Amino acid sequence: MKTIKRIEEIFIATCLIIATVILSINVVLRYGFAANPSWVEELVRYLMIAITFIGSAVCFRKGTHICVDFILTFTNKKTTRILNIAVHILTLFFLTVLTFYSSYLVILTFQSGQLAPALGIPFFFIYLAIPIGTILSIIHLIVATPRIWKGEAEVAGSTPEVMEES
Repeated sequence: MKTIKRIEEIFIATCLIIATVILSINVVLRYGFAANPSWVEELVRYLMIAITFIGSAVCFRKGTHICVDFILTFTNKKTTRILNIAVHILTLFFLTVLTFYSSYLVILTFQSGQLAPALGIPFFFIYLAIPIGTILSIIHLIVATPRIWKGEAEVAGSTPEVMEES
């Protein structure tokens, strides 16, 4: 799990740095030299898609996704734990469906050979961020759910970093 954690964080940091540097250079080119490469916007958009899906997995690992915890403030610890496990199970179901359909999308775009207009890279590389992010999220939820059941981890409505310890 430590290797996955490290890869996720390095990937996100690298994508953020690349997007920031490229956008900064593009601003200088646009306003200083009236040049605006068409591929910059496209690349940054695809980087942000990857950051979103991989970053979502990181949020599942850390337990920092936003949640409505108003009801949880009125329940005891056992009920809160049960509600959180139910939310984890529903989220696992949703992520499983999303993984299935996003994998299907990757296969379709691979078979079609569709390319990104400005960058000319195959679209399936871009769409791979979705199933990879959902699979990582599923892994983190599978690790976290038994820990919440056993009472070893904090639950939603309390402190973040619940799943970071593993």
